[in-house]
Amino acid sequence: MTTQESVHTDQVTITEDGRVLNDPTHSEPIGHGNSPAAWSMVFLVLAGVLVAGVGMLMWNMVIVGIGAAIAVGGVVLAFVLRQLGYGVGGSKTKSHH
Repeated sequence: MTTQESVHTDQVTITEDGRVLNDPTHSEPIGHGNSPAAWSMVFLVLAGVLVAGVGMLMWNMVIVGIGAAIAVGGVVLAFVLRQLGYGVGGSKTKSHH
């Protein structure tokens, strides 16, 4: 058998080097937060941490507070977007089943 050949057992295909090609237990994509709600949160939390970090370097607690507020706002926005159907599997995303 060459490395290109595979062994077929019921529904699972296992290559000679041990890779599982069509495992029925993982037939559906997991998602892991790949949604508008999740990406909005990631962007805003990172921006907030960056602003807060700059504020700390400048020793300006007002800017630190603004950065913290941006980060918290990102979490709140993600929750609201998820409730509106923009989360993983939501009614307004491509991954809706």
